[in-house]
Amino acid sequence: MPSHLRLPALLLALLGAAPAASASPYAVKERHWVPRGWRATGPASKSKSINLQIGLRQRREGSVERHLLEISDPDHARYGQHLTAAEVRELVAPADDTVDLVREWLSEHEISNAGFSPSKDWVSIVVPIEKAEQLLQTSYSTYRHHDGSEIDRAIEWSLPAHLHEHVDVVQPTTSFFKPKKEAVKYFELGPKHPMSWWESTGKQLYGGQEVSGTHAEQVAAVCNVSFTTPTCLRTLYGTLNYTAQANGTNKMGLNNYLNETNYRADVYKFLQLYRPEAAEAAYDFDIVTIADAPNDQGPYTAAELEDETNVEANLDAQQMLSIGYPTPLTAFSTGGSPPFVADINTPTDTNEPYLTWLNYALAQDDLPQVISSSYGDDEQTVPESYAARACSQFAQLGARGITFLVSSGDAGVGADDSCYTNDNSSTYEFLPSFPTGCPWVTSVGATANFNPETAVSRFASGAGFSNYFGQRRTKPRSPGGPTRTSRPRATKTPLVWDARSRPWAHLGVVADLRRRLALVNDALIAAGKSPLGFLNPWLYKTGHRGLTDITSGSSYGCNTAGFPAQAGWDAVTGFGTPNFGALVRLACGGAYDE
Repeated sequence: MPSHLRLPALLLALLGAAPAASASPYAVKERHWVPRGWRATGPASKSKSINLQIGLRQRREGSVERHLLEISDPDHARYGQHLTAAEVRELVAPADDTVDLVREWLSEHEISNAGFSPSKDWVSIVVPIEKAEQLLQTSYSTYRHHDGSEIDRAIEWSLPAHLHEHVDVVQPTTSFFKPKKEAVKYFELGPKHPMSWWESTGKQLYGGQEVSGTHAEQVAAVCNVSFTTPTCLRTLYGTLNYTAQANGTNKMGLNNYLNETNYRADVYKFLQLYRPEAAEAAYDFDIVTIADAPNDQGPYTAAELEDETNVEANLDAQQMLSIGYPTPLTAFSTGGSPPFVADINTPTDTNEPYLTWLNYALAQDDLPQVISSSYGDDEQTVPESYAARACSQFAQLGARGITFLVSSGDAGVGADDSCYTNDNSSTYEFLPSFPTGCPWVTSVGATANFNPETAVSRFASGAGFSNYFGQRRTKPRSPGGPTRTSRPRATKTPLVWDARSRPWAHLGVVADLRRRLALVNDALIAAGKSPLGFLNPWLYKTGHRGLTDITSGSSYGCNTAGFPAQAGWDAVTGFGTPNFGALVRLACGGAYDE
């Protein structure tokens, strides 16, 4: 064949072998309505950096969930046989061609700083918003919330058509998730007391005296709704006489967001007053900072004192150590929340703390067996694709034997006069919260009072339902959260903040259950058994017998009475509040001497 004919043939062959990426047209992958409370103020700055998280389609999609249902079912032969971190990563890894196609797409846009998660199912890139708009064929605007905070978001984004089956989610794009501390607006800081007040006055007024007798008599002797001490809570839920045995392997964890951290000096002073033998733990527990989260150990600045910085974080650490001691504690502090001032070296705030924390946590080989979070927002503020991927990551935690607890919310079925959908139809309906509606977490609500306990009335517990996730055949989700913790109505819990002791009218419901489950895990591990892991199937089949049923109160909201508490499971108090001794007996399958 003449040489002048061979060259065109070779060029045609090369062109035919070229990947379809360069010629693949873009198509919209996702649209999402702007939630109520947000309004666009103008185009986002093109030069501002943004950290995009790209979720790749998993090769064995759904495999983790199938494993989780088996190892969490007490009737299954695999019950308690949790997976290792490496095994979970293998299950969620994308196909090689998925990774190659995404790398190629990024390379075509001259993006070379991509970082992959250990399983390669998430890709992280930092690019100017102008580049993100080109990559996703979208436009970012700056949106302002009615509270004054701002984020940069898009109402839709696109991908080359050939990538639609390989990429599940890209954020931050259409997600307006604005995490808030559940029930934070309901606290009231009481009068400040010097550290000497408890010994000189407080103990006589509120300390009570341990007595023998029935459980109700013991609770009545040490509990006071005006100042509920750790001794009261340990008595109420049956952990007072329990001695932890598996401190070398059993751990508990808490999550801090919104730039809060745990101030060790305050934690130490609290424990000195209310659990003296645990005081040194204030300087021993781990604080892990993620995404440039602060860990300022004081003293407080004038601005921090005015904002009451770290009040929530202090309460969580103080309450957990005062009851869970000597179980080791890890506090995860995740950065990235408004107010945020971007500069040339710092990417813009993603305001997606769950995604940031989940990607960090799942990259670790060793995690606490019980972790919780009290942060959430309306489910409709996040696209379903984002919720699904985040929820699947919670399932990965469960498969590894980790219990994840989430506050059910503080607005019941929805805040009055605000229960409208985001789709411009103005449909009035109950508003679920995220991530408490995820099937693979345990939703935790609040109760009140002593003997008898009731559903909390200071605010309304959420119900744990979801418009995104349906009920599974084996009921892995606990709708409304079958496990609820208890604080008395108008209870003022002691808190040390800024070296002063004060009563704090707030309900740290998730922390209550977390530390009790940590002690149940302690008993299991000491007996040579696996930790509880994902709770919900066990609660439905066995564990509910170790909870005290709550039959009074309701989860009001949306200008309705919401769901009433009633005998048996209900959507406001679930199966009730924990009885530690009964839970240990049920979990260990044997006797427990209280």
